[in-house]
Amino acid sequence: MTEELLARVKGRLDLQQAQKQLDQRNMQFATTLENIGQGVCFFDADQRLILSNRRYAEVYGLPPEMIKPGMTLSEITELRYAVGACPVVPHDEYLAWCDAINSKSSPQDWSMELKSGKVIRVHHERTSDGGWVSTHEDITEHRNAERQIARLALHDPLTDLPNRAALKQKLDTLLEQHQKQGTQFAVLCLDLDRFKEVNDLFGHHVGDQVLCLAAKRLCATAVGAFVARLGGDEFMVLAEADASYAAQLADLIITILSEDAEIEGTRIRMGTSLGVAIFPADGDNAAELMGNADAALYRAKADGRGTARFFEPQMDKWLRERRALQRDLQAAISQQQLSIVYQPQADIGGDVIGFEALLRWNHPTRGNIPPSVFIPIAEESSLMIEIGEWVLREACREAAAWPRKLSVAVNLSPVQFKHGDLDRLVKSVLIETGLEPERLELEITESVLIDDLERAISTLGHLKALGVRIAMDDFGTGYSSLSYLQSFPFDKIKIDQSFVRNIGLSQSSAIIRAVIGLGRGLDLPIIAEGVESTDQLAFLTRESCDQVQGYPVGRPRPISDYAKYVGRAEDVEQLARVRPAISARQEQSHGADSRQNSGIG
Repeated sequence: MTEELLARVKGRLDLQQAQKQLDQRNMQFATTLENIGQGVCFFDADQRLILSNRRYAEVYGLPPEMIKPGMTLSEITELRYAVGACPVVPHDEYLAWCDAINSKSSPQDWSMELKSGKVIRVHHERTSDGGWVSTHEDITEHRNAERQIARLALHDPLTDLPNRAALKQKLDTLLEQHQKQGTQFAVLCLDLDRFKEVNDLFGHHVGDQVLCLAAKRLCATAVGAFVARLGGDEFMVLAEADASYAAQLADLIITILSEDAEIEGTRIRMGTSLGVAIFPADGDNAAELMGNADAALYRAKADGRGTARFFEPQMDKWLRERRALQRDLQAAISQQQLSIVYQPQADIGGDVIGFEALLRWNHPTRGNIPPSVFIPIAEESSLMIEIGEWVLREACREAAAWPRKLSVAVNLSPVQFKHGDLDRLVKSVLIETGLEPERLELEITESVLIDDLERAISTLGHLKALGVRIAMDDFGTGYSSLSYLQSFPFDKIKIDQSFVRNIGLSQSSAIIRAVIGLGRGLDLPIIAEGVESTDQLAFLTRESCDQVQGYPVGRPRPISDYAKYVGRAEDVEQLARVRPAISARQEQSHGADSRQNSGIG
């Protein structure tokens, strides 16, 4: 009898303990449910609510106490329709659509835009008893950021004109259209005369206002035409016009843009030169038309500015110039005229975390030639393969001698991707130099991915398998940055310096915030390049940008100038002496403007 009583007591205690544990688990579940950022709801097979959290009601703008267990899906959606937190379709159509979703056995994901403007992402899964569980997330800010970034990919942040990428799309459309119709159109290339003097005399903030005014005048003058800013003070106009109308339009543009401007109480003298190419006489593809319009612009400026010139075959002097530079560049490789400078990258706390390797060319007679000039020439020939390999090998050899906490970033050219053995080259260089793979960061732009996305993704995958890091450079300036972020798991996003330079503009500031937010959502560090002032640095610090690169951290210089970061001064000086490509003359070029940092290295 005593044993039976003890067994009953023990059983009751076990039951109480089990109940206590169950209560604890329920409390933990309820706490977790209420603290997640998504709305969660459970429905039974009769479409009645079993359980939901507060966030579920809040996502749709409803007081949490209005949503109660036992309510039907129809009753809940009626409440949502009453406050406008519903799709644009009628209520009965929406319920029918929900029934169709509920009938599917596989998990379902969709996003819906509500009448209120909110965008809600829903994940829906059936349960074994015929009901379902779904999560509801407000992604309005994320979607707006995506739209903002997607728009910026095709627009210049300063003038709000279409950019080079948008121009290329429009030009391809016009070519296809006019080739079918057998009709003409004009490509007008122009830049502002003496614009550099405006920047030098009055500052870049005045120069920016001049560019914005020029953009407004262009749009008001070339009504119906496509007006784009290519960069700097260069604009391009696509007009459905023959040579006669193009000449009239060119004269009108010159007249309007030559009117003085008054900015901040100062009268600014404006002017423009213009080159014109006509399809199909002056070219039957985008590159040829743009190149010939640019050649005509070059001739117009040489003829005294403030004038327009139509392309003529003899205007190929610039081509001869480029060919001469190509020959000189070939000699530069063998004669060790190329050198590498390094620009430090720092975290937002100011600690240097690595360096970007940047290529320089000190021509024996022409002096310092910007990368923006010689890199395209190298990419048009086989020279880019040889130069790119040299830069990669030298940068890795240099970095291998640094403290292990420091990484080195090297730009990759689209030409290197097309060559086909990039991953084998990187592996070979890492083995040869002894640099740890995780300390090498390879920077690519969208142009690497555009020509052959599948092949590029495959190559990037092989590179990632080596352990190196991949960064998307110049983010936001190309065709579809967001889609590429989804196509490949990048390790870092690099905000283009054009956005940083225009931080004072509300649009650029908003875009930078959006990119930083996007990076945070994707768990990707963000680095802002081209930081030139303490004000820009302060803004990036406030916005919690992860890393910065620019003048406040350090200018591009020979690595010996950064001995305090990379090792003992005497060791660094010895390395500098044995590097075969660095000469005393080249070391004088280290003060090149960071805006010329584009290109390989």
